[in-house]
Amino acid sequence: MPKDNAVLRIRCWEGYDNPIVLDPFKRRHNVQVHADTLISDAQAAYEIDNQLPHDRVDILNINNAWVQKFLHPHGLVQTLHDKDIDTTHLASYALADLNNWSWSRNHKQKIGICQRFGTFNLVINERRISKHLAESEGFKLAAESDFFQRYGILLYEDFNVFHICIAADINPFQPLNHTQETAFQTTARDWFHNAALITDNHHSLNKALIDGQIDFYLSGGVYTASPARIEGYDQVKAITPSKGPINGLGGIVFVEVTCALIRPEPSPWAQPFLEYLVEPDTAIRVAFLDGTCNPVLQMENPKVLSAFSSAQLDAIQWDTLEEDVSRCAHYDIVPDLAKLLTHLRKITNNFRLAK
Repeated sequence: MPKDNAVLRIRCWEGYDNPIVLDPFKRRHNVQVHADTLISDAQAAYEIDNQLPHDRVDILNINNAWVQKFLHPHGLVQTLHDKDIDTTHLASYALADLNNWSWSRNHKQKIGICQRFGTFNLVINERRISKHLAESEGFKLAAESDFFQRYGILLYEDFNVFHICIAADINPFQPLNHTQETAFQTTARDWFHNAALITDNHHSLNKALIDGQIDFYLSGGVYTASPARIEGYDQVKAITPSKGPINGLGGIVFVEVTCALIRPEPSPWAQPFLEYLVEPDTAIRVAFLDGTCNPVLQMENPKVLSAFSSAQLDAIQWDTLEEDVSRCAHYDIVPDLAKLLTHLRKITNNFRLAK
């Protein structure tokens, strides 16, 4: 068995655990990498907060707000002494704003690296619903009688909570009053009662769109639509609502932050791994994983951008991505998440999950 300091332990969203990403680092440094996939940002963050220090993983990959607003203030994230670990120059204001999540709240400490990102709202069959209608109506499409049993729901709980709130004209990132909580419950019940397909498998929803079983699905985005689009089904399109209750915004954009956690014996491989992730060749590997195409912030580097074919750029809707991001609120922590998840699960437990 290798010594502990010859093992790097990672907890991450799917993709970063792929041998395509990990094997070149393992060969370069002659180090073992053990990766565990997470399924919920909130669950992972609270588990880490409650762990003994020596039980923490070395590297955590998680959605943005949990690093800057929760884990770092709780003293769980290493400060990176090399502030130039990611020197990507982001000319776009919208994308540069996403990169701010790699810094502490006072912007004085570098606490991670930002990489994969994407708008995550709803996905339509553009041959059935116009882009203009979908952007104008947003999540309220689910309340229209014309779409009864004509839509699906991707069961990603964190995003379901965001989107149900937005559909009910509620800002999910502010504490809810009793009236708003009731509106959330009513909207959630209606969503799931009126849906034709409920699943945690975005490939099933893309197939249902293409086959004409549904006209749109809720809680999806560039990431989930890309496998269908790369196969030539360009009628499958991720949509960002044009307006909403979050200071006028009606969509959500996420960016993943990869950080090094504080442990009694910090791994000597943690910072080299973060440096490795933002190398152009690695960023390209991260962008093309498991049949999906994902935008990465390192695409501002011409070497990374040039690795995308025109079909792959079309798959991630690159021509409108900056505009779509600008119409989104950033993924954030929901103050009433535990309460809203309890309401959501009481409803979803009554429905059979499709595969």
